[in-house]
Amino acid sequence: MKQSAQRGMSLIELMIGLVISLLIIGVVAAVFVNANRNFAQDQRVGRMQENARYAMHIIAQDLSMIGFWGPLMDTSSINAQTRNCTTSPDISDPSKCAGFFANSILEMASGDDCGPGTSATAPANWAYDIDRFVEIVTESTAANAETSFDCIDEDEFFPDTDILVIKRLHGLPLDAARADSNDDGKIYLRTNGDAGMIMQYDSSAAVPLNTEDWQYLIHLYYIQDYFLADGDAIPTLYRKTLSGNAMDIEVGGVAQGIEHVHVMFGVDAGTDGIPDYYTSSPTVVEERAAVTAKVYVLARSLEADQLYTNAKSYQLGDVTKDFSGSPDNFYRRVFTTTVQLRNRVHFNRIAS
Repeated sequence: MKQSAQRGMSLIELMIGLVISLLIIGVVAAVFVNANRNFAQDQRVGRMQENARYAMHIIAQDLSMIGFWGPLMDTSSINAQTRNCTTSPDISDPSKCAGFFANSILEMASGDDCGPGTSATAPANWAYDIDRFVEIVTESTAANAETSFDCIDEDEFFPDTDILVIKRLHGLPLDAARADSNDDGKIYLRTNGDAGMIMQYDSSAAVPLNTEDWQYLIHLYYIQDYFLADGDAIPTLYRKTLSGNAMDIEVGGVAQGIEHVHVMFGVDAGTDGIPDYYTSSPTVVEERAAVTAKVYVLARSLEADQLYTNAKSYQLGDVTKDFSGSPDNFYRRVFTTTVQLRNRVHFNRIAS
């Protein structure tokens, strides 16, 4: 019986098999690399979006409360004296040191006012200047930022960004039944609905009848050029807040990767409640006639992608951020929202 000859794989067949195998491996590797890169990109963009939306939410929520002074209908009645009326009465208006306002004293801790630097012309004790319940410095240089608000370190300020200050009351009055010494030293507005006095709270002092105490808040938003350590190059939205009688920074900031925050106010020049124009530098009168605010946030990815080049231009209302002259490897997006300003009953319109 004759046996058939056994044949192995020829050299050509082996080479074809190897080529096919290498092609398959290459395709799988390319798919894996692309999937891994897309995953990393999605992570960067997703985290950037999360930070931007949180920053936008915090600022929008704060802006929606501007003009809120509790039951007080006329802010011109607020007494914010910076001296003890029993020893230094206000001769120009004796009524502000009598009756409801008697013995009013209010001072910021030394060096902690955070208000305009010595080279600026502005009222003393900036924190209690309630004529401006919103203050904005647009596209400030680092040096100008420290001049505008001396608690901002120019060496840490992210240049050509805005500074936003909001002054308002907490949403709820202090419950007298729960008030204790933990509230001492905090700044409150005491009001009977007709008049008001900003003061440092003292739980041991008698509270006049038919009055309420509302905590006075100041939030100062600005962009710092690092997150936790100087040199980490992660621009971060920070907020200083009134704590007792000093402006303290909130550790860790509000959100990382925020390169710019810009606000434009919609001003109602008439009486229909509809904005007639928008401005990012409102006057005192325009602040009181604002019915909406547009918040723009320019966010950046925390890590660079060396396979991506960003030379784009971004529009934030009336501000343009152009990277065509200095492209880098970061992803960016502009996020925006419009806030309705509801607390306008206390203020006069432009038309009035």
